[in-house]
Amino acid sequence: MTGRKTLGILGKKLGMTQVFTDDGTCVPVTIVQAGPCKVTQVKNVLAGEHPEGHRGAHNNKGKKSGKTERARAADGYYAVQLGFDDKPVRTSNKAELGHAKAAGLDNAMRFTKEFRLEETPAVAPGDTVGVELLEDVSHVDVTGITKGRGWTGTIKRWNFATQDASHGNSINHRRAGGIGRQYGTSHGVPKGKKMAGHYGVEQVTIQRLEIVKIDKERNLVFLRGAVPGHVNGYLSINRTVKNERDLTDKPGMQVSNAAAKAMIAKSK
Repeated sequence: MTGRKTLGILGKKLGMTQVFTDDGTCVPVTIVQAGPCKVTQVKNVLAGEHPEGHRGAHNNKGKKSGKTERARAADGYYAVQLGFDDKPVRTSNKAELGHAKAAGLDNAMRFTKEFRLEETPAVAPGDTVGVELLEDVSHVDVTGITKGRGWTGTIKRWNFATQDASHGNSINHRRAGGIGRQYGTSHGVPKGKKMAGHYGVEQVTIQRLEIVKIDKERNLVFLRGAVPGHVNGYLSINRTVKNERDLTDKPGMQVSNAAAKAMIAKSK
């Protein structure tokens, strides 16, 4: 698993709007309902690190033998599993309800995700994690599922250019052209060739989005820019893995390109 090993938060994309900063600048933002999330499970390296009441487990041997209690095994790593958006009992199966009951919850969750940590989690099953988690964070990475666009051609899917619309090119303007190898000893279509196909409905992470404003009363966070997914789509938000400091920390320094900015950020 890659990324920053810190506790994040789950949310839902509500849509886009614009806000004005103190100097009058108009900033496009995405409104995300971040939390409240419920802690559905806590994982620890050693079994003895689990809180009281969560150190036991069961073995289900069917109708004849039933359930037998046993000591909970070690997880081998630190993590917190969060759940967001209550799921009605009528649409939940027994496994989901049992998992929620173990955390002291009445309802299962529609969206769950696990966050790896470096040390023993400070939260316990059943606790609530709100948007206050992002108060001291300036930039975040947002992960979501992109919109589905169905079966598309190479122009829409891979940004290919169209062929010439001049005389002699009949009904081939949006076709991909040749797909074989032009140079080389191998034959056939190379692996990973960009062609027409299903586009969208894939996990995408947008890195280093700036937090413009946080509304703790309504559990809203305003992120500068766009995030993947459709309206009411579920998102995972975590502290960015990139440098959060700005070049304003070094007044008077002027850089001309992104590579120079990256070198300065790396040296901090």
